Amino acid sequence: MTSHDPHDAWRRPERSGVGPKPRHSRAEIVTAAIAIADRDGMSAVSIRRVAGDIGAGAASLYRYLRSHDELVDIMVDTVSGEYDLAPSDEPPRAQLLNLARQGRAIMHRHPWLAPLLLTRQPVGPNALGYLERALSALESSNMPGPAKLQTVAMMTAITSAFVQNELARPAGSGAVDDGAKERLRYLTEAIQSGKYPQLAGAIGGQHEPESPDEIFTGVIGHYLAGAGLPVSTGLA
Repeated sequence: MTSHDPHDAWRRPERSGVGPKPRHSRAEIVTAAIAIADRDGMSAVSIRRVAGDIGAGAASLYRYLRSHDELVDIMVDTVSGEYDLAPSDEPPRAQLLNLARQGRAIMHRHPWLAPLLLTRQPVGPNALGYLERALSALESSNMPGPAKLQTVAMMTAITSAFVQNELARPAGSGAVDDGAKERLRYLTEAIQSGKYPQLAGAIGGQHEPESPDEIFTGVIGHYLAGAGLPVSTGLA
């Protein structure tokens, strides 16, 4: 059995020429797969399930796709096409922050995407278009090429991890469970003991709780500053 080649889907024709006249398209198949994943999670996506949703036989889908892994690759690339990659004359930091915010919104629309971006390297045309746009934002910086690539990759990874943490919280739940109450009680006692002055100072300096949007902006902003794009280069 040959190993999965994530580049192969983009090298060959959309459909094998073998067999009867096609009744479907790869775009239709992938759209159905994305709808299943959005609704029921990535674990629900199978060749058989997708085929059933579009009214096709499972075997017929292999005229369009080599494997389930290839289907997932194309799903990731398809939703990567949801970015607005219009050129901008904003500073590099502001442009990257805009892309990160868009990425977070896309991952919320497609909750299955964030974990995949931590384990896969998208290489389809939409993913490469995103990468080209992000690197264009850094064109005026003095970073070497590899550092630019690493900056974009880490920004995506941080965004993915942030979204996974957001999605792990119960939707609309304002209640604090017993475990959280106990952790808060223990933390309060530890701070009041005087043994952790740095922690006490950090917590004592906090203002009103920030919104998720503000927290995300801060997280990405701090990362970009550490990567060599300080506030002086512009922050939306």
